[in-house]
Amino acid sequence: MLNDESISRFRSEVIERTINLEWIMNVIISQHYFGKVFRPFLLEVLYDEYCPFALKRRVIEKIVPDPDKRKMEALNRINTIRNYFAHCNQVLVEGADPTSPSAVSIAVDPRRLDRGIDFEKLHQEFVQIAGPVETYLAEVFQSKGGQMTKDEDYKKP
Repeated sequence: MLNDESISRFRSEVIERTINLEWIMNVIISQHYFGKVFRPFLLEVLYDEYCPFALKRRVIEKIVPDPDKRKMEALNRINTIRNYFAHCNQVLVEGADPTSPSAVSIAVDPRRLDRGIDFEKLHQEFVQIAGPVETYLAEVFQSKGGQMTKDEDYKKP
C-alpha cells in the first residue's frame, strides 16, 4: 500500500506534466489561428479557467489534418488520470470501528463506488502514455510552424 508521501509525489508529477501538455495544446491552437504564439489569446482565452482541457483537445482534433486517434485517446486518458489525482483523494475509513486495526483507508473510485483507487497503477499508466503524447504534440506544434527551444537558450547572456 502506498503512503501519503508517495501519493503526493505521484500527484505532483501527474498534475505538473498535464499542465505542460495543456500548455503545448494552447500553443498549437494559437500557432494554428495566428501563425504565432499570440500572448493575449493565450492569456485571455486559453488560460481562462472556463476554457476546459476537453475543448482544447477537440480543437486540436479539428485543426490537425488526420490526427493520431490513439494519441487523442491517450490525451483523454491523461486528463482522466489527472482528475483522479486532483479530485479523488478523499480518504474514507472502512470497517465497523475506524480505530480498529482491521479498518482500511481507501480513496473511493467515483466511477466504481465498490472499490478504491489504485494510485500507483494510475501513475504507472500515466508515465507510460504521457511521453509519447508530449512528443506527438511537440511534432504537431512544429508542423504548424512553431519552434521549440530549450530552457538553456533563454539563459544565455
